Amino acid sequence: MKRFLLIILLFVFFLAPVLCLAENYSMEKIFYMSQLKEKEGIASIKINADKIDILAPQFFTVSAKMTLDGKLDAQLKNVINQKKLKVMPLVTNAGFKQSVIHNLLLSSKSQNSVIKALVDLAKKEKYIGWQFDFENISYLDKDLYSAFVERTYKSFQKNKLILSIAAVSRSVDYEDTDAFKNWGGVFDYARLAKSADFISLMTYDDPDSVGPVASLSFVNKVLVYVKGKIPPEKLSLGIPLYNWGWSISPFKKVVASGTYDGFLKTKSEHLNVSGFNEQLGASWLTYFLNNKFYLLWFQDKKVIDSKLDIIKQNNLRGFSAWVLGVEDPEIWSSLGNNH
Repeated sequence: MKRFLLIILLFVFFLAPVLCLAENYSMEKIFYMSQLKEKEGIASIKINADKIDILAPQFFTVSAKMTLDGKLDAQLKNVINQKKLKVMPLVTNAGFKQSVIHNLLLSSKSQNSVIKALVDLAKKEKYIGWQFDFENISYLDKDLYSAFVERTYKSFQKNKLILSIAAVSRSVDYEDTDAFKNWGGVFDYARLAKSADFISLMTYDDPDSVGPVASLSFVNKVLVYVKGKIPPEKLSLGIPLYNWGWSISPFKKVVASGTYDGFLKTKSEHLNVSGFNEQLGASWLTYFLNNKFYLLWFQDKKVIDSKLDIIKQNNLRGFSAWVLGVEDPEIWSSLGNNH
């Protein structure tokens, strides 16, 4: 009897809380929108809004004049209001120009002006906060960028706004490449994680890939590197919804932002063979066009499910998916309702 009671006590104090946490685990689902795919994105929202936790439109920029530019148009606003979506817009350096972000980082006056504009607009439009999507920043500006994030975070906290960072991924401390020096190297993951609510880690556009946008090995390599730098509860895994395609001879990338509809069109119009590479976690299609051989790596439900498994296995915050309107409609069946 005593042994039985001991087992019950062990379950109550140790196993039950773990099981409870597992049952309550719910990944945060962030979907990006772009102006280039706004029409398709809105159509997707109308059908799938109950599976979107946060909508993140990339419609705002800091201009060369250090002003906050951009707006959401009436149609998008109406859909957001109808579906009662939480909105966290992205703000970028205009044209991803390095000179724009560098000049911003050098000027405290400009930073204060931009931060005030972000706060004022968020309050006016009832945004939950902002995501910094500043890209093409010199790695030499790492400390300046981190300090700017810290300054913004303090202001946002006072105004009860969320600040998140879209960070280009890397898996090394340093390397003599453009991918490091102008894209990934500026992000001090550990410091940024302390001065933001969370980080959307762009685990896609693998600079060394000659195949899929983001293989499982690439994603896992990045996650190993950031372990201990970004707490899991602050890490939103970047998931690409778009496709890459290559010509075989000559070997070069010919599709950089392909849609699932484009994949279906290609499959229906050309002689092809398709499959799934288990090691890469990637779906592929080979086809012939004008007597030339092509290989398309496409994002379907099977690929997305493999990324969701990584999120669950690592108990991450959730995912940030780029971009609404290009996705395989079947992926939504893997996502639970939120409302």
